[in-house]
Amino acid sequence: NIEPLFPQAHTKPDATAPALSNTLSSEFPQLAASAPVPAPSKSYTAPKPEPRVEVRLSSILNLRKELQRRAHTDLTQVMSEHTFVGFVDDRRALIQHQTRLYMVDYCKISYHLFYHRFIFDFMNFGRLVLQPAPSIYELALMAATELGSVDAEKAAEDVVSRFSDSREMLEEYYHIKIGDTGTIESLPMVIRDYSPDYDKLPLFLYKAATSVNWGDEQGFFKTFTSELASFYALESPLPDDPQNAKDEFRLVVEHRIMPSFKGSAFWAPGSILMENSLVQLVNLPDLYRIFERC
Repeated sequence: NIEPLFPQAHTKPDATAPALSNTLSSEFPQLAASAPVPAPSKSYTAPKPEPRVEVRLSSILNLRKELQRRAHTDLTQVMSEHTFVGFVDDRRALIQHQTRLYMVDYCKISYHLFYHRFIFDFMNFGRLVLQPAPSIYELALMAATELGSVDAEKAAEDVVSRFSDSREMLEEYYHIKIGDTGTIESLPMVIRDYSPDYDKLPLFLYKAATSVNWGDEQGFFKTFTSELASFYALESPLPDDPQNAKDEFRLVVEHRIMPSFKGSAFWAPGSILMENSLVQLVNLPDLYRIFERC
C-alpha cells in the first residue's frame, strides 16, 4: 500500500538564505556487460535568477541542525579553505590547508557533499532533463532481477507505483519529474554542469522505492536524501575505460566537485576520519624540524 503524500511545505521567497554506492557496473557486472542502462542525452536548465525558497518544513530544518551539531570544526575549516594540489590516482587527491598536506578520497567524501547539498539547497535545485526519458519499469526490472528478487516484474511494478503516486511531491521538492507513462523525465541539478553516473539510476530507483522510509516525514527526507547522495556520489573510472574518459572525470573532480566544498554549507562530519576519507600526510613545520636534524 502506498502511504499518503506529506503535506506541502510552507515556503516564501528568501533572498538571504545560505546557499552532500556502488555503480551498477560494479554491483552488477553481468548487467553492465549484457544490458547497459540507456544513456539519455542531457540538457541543463540553469536555476532561474529568482529569490531562493526559504524552507520552513520542520523536518528539513531538524536535519540541517543535526548536520551542524555533528560537524567536526577543524575538518569543516580544512574542506572550506583547502587548496587543491593534484591527483594521486582515480580515487584520491592531495589538498593543502595552511601548513598541512592531506590526502582525500574524493569519491567517498563526495557522498557527504551531496547529502549536505540536498538538505541545505532543498527546493532550490536546477533541473537535469533526460532525453529520451527512460522507463522506470525497465530500469527497476533490471535492478530487481540482478538483486535476485523472487518476483522481479511485481517488484518493478511496485517501484513505478511508488514514484507515480508521489510525483507531485518529488517534482516540487527535488525536480524529479515522473511522466504520465511511467518515465523519469528530470532529476535535480545540484552542482552546475555535473550529472550523476546514469548506470546507477536503476539501483537508485529500486532502493528509493524499497529502502526509504515513506511512512514518516523526517524519516523519508533523511533516507531518501541518503539514496540520492549515493546516486550522485563520484565513482572512479574503471581500469579499462578510455583515457579521455579518465581525463574528463578528473576535470570534473578538480573544477566541479572539490570547489563545491569551499564557501558552501558543508559541515564536515567526524565520520570522514573513520572512513579514511581525509588523512593528514605531513605538517610542514614538523618536516622542517626533521630536515634541521639532518
